Amino acid sequence: MMTPPLSISASPALTFQVPRRSPWVGFSSSTRSFYCATYNSSAMRGPRRTRRQQVIAVIVALTLGLPALFGIAVVAGLIITPPIDDMPKRVDAILKEHGGDRVPLTQVPDQLSEALIAIEDERFYQHRGMDTQGLIRALLTDLYHHRALEGGSTLTQQLIKLLYMGNDDDGWRKPEDLLLALKLEARFDKHTILESYLNAVYYGHGAYGIGQAADVYFHMRTDQLDLARASMLAGLPQAPSFYDLYRNPCSARARQFNVLAQMAHDGYISQEQAAAAYNESIGFPCKY
Repeated sequence: MMTPPLSISASPALTFQVPRRSPWVGFSSSTRSFYCATYNSSAMRGPRRTRRQQVIAVIVALTLGLPALFGIAVVAGLIITPPIDDMPKRVDAILKEHGGDRVPLTQVPDQLSEALIAIEDERFYQHRGMDTQGLIRALLTDLYHHRALEGGSTLTQQLIKLLYMGNDDDGWRKPEDLLLALKLEARFDKHTILESYLNAVYYGHGAYGIGQAADVYFHMRTDQLDLARASMLAGLPQAPSFYDLYRNPCSARARQFNVLAQMAHDGYISQEQAAAAYNESIGFPCKY
């Protein structure tokens, strides 16, 4: 689900803070507290019990059993899902079809990788394909706001959907992409997965892969991108047509703000670096 554009203006005084997602962001002590509060509250007793509270209670209860289910999913995924050894060839096929060249991760600026991880999958280096904490948080957030606000998909899951699911992306195939993500993580290291994602994903305006994106939008090689441009490109894959810099520069700027805010929140950059990058002119002025 694409993020609605923010109303922001370029100012050195901007504070790059991540908006609060929900009251249940933490899962070490917060989940336990919420679990106890849910079952001890008077709202959960007798006829006053609501369906929404029942659903949330079930989700939290299921969370307690996820470690065992996760182990079963790993075994099942390695056995019943199709082979994924051809993943690099599938990435190369996308690039060949659209006239692009693979960019090695060694030629990708660290700040671009950090920007992508911060905005799309901040626990990328901690999970093994499925981020249980992020998935449950997304479910709770969606229930709390009565609509879908967070996807909960990891970079690995997004890569699986791109390379193996195609346009057949419905809710019934969610278990399959989870299992394939687990298998992909068991087969390839994180650097290979990150490099494959950067090269396979669509960035809008006809640009497939980070090499084409750097050239199409900034007429640069990937290794020439600074923080301002890297943070802009990292935000495009979520909704490449909506954030197309040539067509919707204001929406793209809003997305860049969110990327920089998340990078500052995660400790990749300082508030001063975020403000300097946001205020830097990169050739796509936003006129509100």
